[in-house]
Amino acid sequence: MLFNSFEFLVFFFITIIIGNILKNKWQRLFFLISSYYFYMAWEPSSISCQAKASEGFKYFADRLHCDFKINPYVLILVFSTIIDYFAAKLIEQKKDTDRARGWLLFLSLVVNLGTLGFFKYTDFLLGLINDLHLSGSLQFEKQNIILPVGISFYTFQSMSYTIDVYNRKTEARKSFIDFALYVAFFPQLVAGPIVRAETFFRDLDKRLPVYKEHIEAAFALILIGFTRKIVFADNLGKVVDATFANYQNLNTIEIWTGALAFGWQIYFDFAGYTDIAIGVARLFGFQFNANFNFPMSCKNIADHWSRWHISFSTWIRDYIYIPLGGSRVSTIMYIRNILLTWLFAGLWHGAAYHYIAWGLWQGFMLLSHKYYSDTNIAKSLNEAGGRFYDIISRIFTMFCLAFGFIMFRAESMEKALPMMKSLVFMDQNMEPLLRWTNYRYGILLLICFIASYYFSKRQIPTLQSGNWFKYTTFVVVNILLLLLFGVTESQNFLYFQF
Repeated sequence: MLFNSFEFLVFFFITIIIGNILKNKWQRLFFLISSYYFYMAWEPSSISCQAKASEGFKYFADRLHCDFKINPYVLILVFSTIIDYFAAKLIEQKKDTDRARGWLLFLSLVVNLGTLGFFKYTDFLLGLINDLHLSGSLQFEKQNIILPVGISFYTFQSMSYTIDVYNRKTEARKSFIDFALYVAFFPQLVAGPIVRAETFFRDLDKRLPVYKEHIEAAFALILIGFTRKIVFADNLGKVVDATFANYQNLNTIEIWTGALAFGWQIYFDFAGYTDIAIGVARLFGFQFNANFNFPMSCKNIADHWSRWHISFSTWIRDYIYIPLGGSRVSTIMYIRNILLTWLFAGLWHGAAYHYIAWGLWQGFMLLSHKYYSDTNIAKSLNEAGGRFYDIISRIFTMFCLAFGFIMFRAESMEKALPMMKSLVFMDQNMEPLLRWTNYRYGILLLICFIASYYFSKRQIPTLQSGNWFKYTTFVVVNILLLLLFGVTESQNFLYFQF
């Protein structure tokens, strides 16, 4: 079910009305059932009731979906929830010296990562075997396994809970309904943010009040989320799609415009989703942490990742990077830790070579920035460079990020490489540089950069109910933007595919 659909609007009002009538465990059970319904509203496009599969998981899925109108992929969510619920309870009961604790954690990780791996990486691994000829002349066929929406997000969220229980950072939940609701709570279920157990259960046990000022603040957040998605992301998507589909016939300036447009598209799309998710959750009495903080106005790559998809970057820091040893190791081991962490980040986003390349590129940029920052040149420029050096740093960071944007968006490295070469005039394209067919989007991007830089320095004023004029102006401007420039066709959020 899409946030930007009429079905969600009806679902939301029914859920919040009935949810506020019910109390205690009945309320939580209702929210859980509603969340499962929200998830089941997603229909896997490749399930065809006219041509049912004759064997395997597809046979099982087709029968459930076609004969009983059940989305079978919700069973994967339920299965993962059951495993982690009981694993965490048993882990907590065992003494620290009991080896069974480690085996129970191992079971949880194997089930979660195994399930995620089967659905997300089977075709990639088969393709890798074929490419490397590991099976000799035998070539495996692509299985075209459907990736359950949100599986990467709820898997990571559930795993973090089990790991935290193992490390005695949080207590195992006694109520299965409570834990199942933590995993499946619909606002952040399919595309994050990745919520930590301590944050969710804190608000579940002592729900935050929802008064007039909270409703107004949540509504403002939801409204700007829709504006980011429907007005900016979906419109930028037009030039992005055209650029990546027709890059052979575009010059360097046009490819630069398309690459940067994708960076802004995925930012507006994903930040818009999490704005809506956080706003909706607040209306139910939950306060989730912000997931974005003007990342496109960053002054370096480390600054960028401290502002972008914060729930994910902190997740890989706490559960991948630090367990590997973090920065308190030798230089070689530190480089290894960074590259392994970002290799994992690339694979999390997708099972393809271009995602791996994107992840390693992020790691390489972070390492380069780290060792450059330690030089006397960097320290002198930071002290004496002033605003000019600050602006140049931001431009250079965006220059480097653009290569990552192309790797991330391109369908393959074969398509990404010529586009990246074009960014530095290394392609064989003879299109005239004086032509700039997508200049209107270039002007829009320039406005976005300036506005983002301005607001990142001064921050958007908090919308208080007492300031009637400021709040009304904000609402009216966003509604006008939606009415005048919004894309009317419902578009999937980009991170649904991850």
